[in-house]
Amino acid sequence: MRVFYFGILFSVLYSCSTSDSDSSHPYSEYFYNYDTVPKVYRYRDIIHGLNEQFHRVYGIEDSEGKHIVVERYVQDGRLTEAFNFNLDSLNVMDHMVVNALGENEKATLYKDDFLPKAKGEAAIFTSKFSGITDSTVFLMEVNRKLSDMKMRKILSDSSECITLEENAIYTLLNPFTKQESQQRLETVSYFAKGVGLVTWYDTKKRSHFELEEILSQEKWIKLISE
Repeated sequence: MRVFYFGILFSVLYSCSTSDSDSSHPYSEYFYNYDTVPKVYRYRDIIHGLNEQFHRVYGIEDSEGKHIVVERYVQDGRLTEAFNFNLDSLNVMDHMVVNALGENEKATLYKDDFLPKAKGEAAIFTSKFSGITDSTVFLMEVNRKLSDMKMRKILSDSSECITLEENAIYTLLNPFTKQESQQRLETVSYFAKGVGLVTWYDTKKRSHFELEEILSQEKWIKLISE
């Protein structure tokens, strides 16, 4: 819970209820809005109905400019990872993971692209962090391509969405023995205009998350504390 409360405190220090969209990325209007008041996106797995995820989103501004922070939590309020996006480029500036010891760990970034800038163009994100033992590391490689635009029902409205086809490779590597094992995952994600991420599912349909509601931080804290 130390990680959880640190994040809450951090956002409170910056919560001045402003918004901005100063981004040069051609698809920035489909990403999360910049707002210093935190919002929590509640997603439900429609295949396994009791499974939920929460993404806490807020904007900050410091000496390096404006950023959008996206923290990912499982349903009991445990933080699993966080991304810090540069508002102008929407590239990833920092990737934080909670490692096998339950500690916050800043991952090493090799490629920082997250959102493609044109249809058919690939955005490649590569990050390395600790594995399940002291002698192993994880290498996460995600290749995203922008596909068709579609109209989808989001909450109670119909919204225009961009489609991202994602091919991810997760490699568990022992740099001493050179042994490695890989897992591949293909997913499809939808980002809605004026909202951000609204849907994602893996192509084998083992999970399928849909945006269920957008909560205030106060309501979310009450929800996970019950």
